[in-house]
Amino acid sequence: MKAKFKTALQVKLIDEQRNRWRVMQPLVFYSAIFTHFFAVPAGTITDFASVPRVPLAYLLAGDTARAAAVVHDYLYTGIVEREVADDVFLEAMAASGVPAWRRYPMYWAVRACGGSRRGAATLCTGRCARAAGAGISARRRSRSAER
Repeated sequence: MKAKFKTALQVKLIDEQRNRWRVMQPLVFYSAIFTHFFAVPAGTITDFASVPRVPLAYLLAGDTARAAAVVHDYLYTGIVEREVADDVFLEAMAASGVPAWRRYPMYWAVRACGGSRRGAATLCTGRCARAAGAGISARRRSRSAER
């Protein structure tokens, strides 16, 4: 079975100033990589992808991959190891049709800065953008080394 969302994302805005949304029905994603269903429960609070409001970063990643970001936010609460959560995020973005030129920088940003966010709602700073830019070639090198 290939990776895909089994349910649609349904959310309700609960705090416009802080950009907080409540998941209104369970969001279920099947990961082909981990052969596992990940279910975000109704009632979960999310801010989607926390992207610094730096113009270039926001242009590339802002308001993108919402369902994948909700799954990632939920997994970052300690449900799985950080690397698993980040890999599921990448897979969910691909399953959602996010183009590679956009999903890999987002993936590398969470790899570089996501540890500071795990279990807390903090925004990442400038090093994310630098890491994301270098991330695509680094991931290719690491995959080549594994083979």
